[in-house]
Order: sequence, then C-alpha cells, then structure tokens
Amino acid sequence: MITSVYVSNEKIQVLTGEKDKKNRLDVKAVMYATLPEKAMANGVITDELGVKEAVQKIWDKYNLPKKDVHLVIDSGTILNKKIVCPVVPKESLPNIVKDEFKDVEGFANFLFDYTVIEDGRSGEPMLFANAVGKELVSAYVRVFNGLGITLSRINTGINAEMALIAANPATAHDTQIVVNLDPTSLTSVLYIDGKYSFASRSRLIEARGSEASRMEIVRALSSLIQFARSENSQKPVKAVYVCGMVESEADLCPKISAMLGCPVSTLPACDNITCTKDRNKAAFLMADYTYALGNML
Repeated sequence: MITSVYVSNEKIQVLTGEKDKKNRLDVKAVMYATLPEKAMANGVITDELGVKEAVQKIWDKYNLPKKDVHLVIDSGTILNKKIVCPVVPKESLPNIVKDEFKDVEGFANFLFDYTVIEDGRSGEPMLFANAVGKELVSAYVRVFNGLGITLSRINTGINAEMALIAANPATAHDTQIVVNLDPTSLTSVLYIDGKYSFASRSRLIEARGSEASRMEIVRALSSLIQFARSENSQKPVKAVYVCGMVESEADLCPKISAMLGCPVSTLPACDNITCTKDRNKAAFLMADYTYALGNML
C-alpha cells in the first residue's frame, strides 16, 4: 500500500492506494485535514506545532500507516533547473547537479536531487535538477518523526506532476501547459512533447473567483504561451490544464479558453489511473490532488 501526503498552504492531503504488476494505480482512499491559519507560508512550515497537531488528527482519525510514507512538498524557495547533461556514468550525475547550483547563495544549506527528462536515446540528455533548503526539509521531518511516522521518500510538487503527466497516455507526448493554483500563487509548467521544458511561479493578488483574478491568471498563461512559441514555433501548445480550482471558479476553464484561443480544461481521465476502480473519480483527483496523486507514481 502506498501512502502519499501533500502539505499545502491550507490543508494536508492524503491518498492511499496500490499499483499492480502493470504499474496501473488505483487509489483506495482520499483524506484531507485543514491546517491552522498561518501554519504554512509559501510551502514553508511556520507553525510546527499547528502542523503536527493537524497531521496527528488525520492519522488518528483514519488509522493511517506510520511506515513507508511518501511526502511531497512545494515551495517558491525550491530551485529548479533543466540542464543539458553529458553522457556519463550514473554515479557522476549528483556532482553534475550540485555544480549547476554552485553559485547559489548559501550553497552548503541546500540538498540536491534530479529526475532524468531525456536519457539520450531519443535526444540530447537532459535532467530536471532541484535544490531544496535543508531547513525546509528538516521542518517536515521533525513534524512527521515527532509522531513516529517514517518518511521513506520526499518529492517535490513539480516532479510529482511530471510523473502524472508521463503516466497519462492523453498527456504523455503532447505540448501543453499545466497550471496549479493555490490561494496566493500560480505555478505553470510547460511540457514540450510531454517532457518538462520550463516552469514559472506567479503571486496571485486578486480574490480567487473574481473577474480580476481571472485576468491575472490569463496574463500569466499568455506570457508562458508566448514563451512556448519562441522556444519551439513548430509545436504550438495544444491544451492548458488547470488544477486547484475553487468552487467559485466553475466557469474558469471556458472563459480562459475564450480569451486565449486555446483548449482549457482539467486533466483528462485515463484507464491506468483510477480511484476505487473508477477512472472518472481519479480525474477529480488529478484536478484537486495533483501533487499527492503524482507522488504515488
């Protein structure tokens, strides 16, 4: 059984599920707990006791496993970079990644990791490299370890999203933008031929659900679409997928689509990702539990 946890700025999301021998994922249970106000800011824990109490509450309520838990985190303080990599032994890659961030202030206070975007068989070898502050990670570890919960894996939000895009046949090879909304920020990721190309994060000022908020989102997306055209004019953006919408944004996708002249929707359902064997229920999770779901793949 896989237990995946995402701690957002507002709530804790927990999914449990299993993958079969063909790597098809079926989510068995969906849970969440609201966090105390101001317990989190930009993905950084600012009230460890408040977060710890919320984690304990959801763990006790659902009797969740305390071993082999997969955590996914997201923060504007996490540094991401797509890097071209020479063909080298796998053992050399961590040092190549570290070297890419050597000029970052406080270099010694970061942890480094990477995901292979292109292994060199179909194009130039590329990595998605991350630099995450040690204290950012340590705060999460203290919260979970303090409750006797063992974290076997800590992932980043964009990395989890990349896994979800790759696992869905409807998105695995397309040029598209995936947008994740939270109360105060928007994270947009451009995928070219289904592979990570570029990410941007914008602060949201306007009240979610308002016309001003809609225009704010459109401006951010329009800029990224223009960037995509400059990067690869032969492969236009086929679709924009929006995740993290609130109740007052029920008409957000069609209105943004009309403004951008591009199809805009939530992520499509697929047969190899289900929730209690239902692909349509899983489509809801793709829209609202994007990082937690991708973290299971």
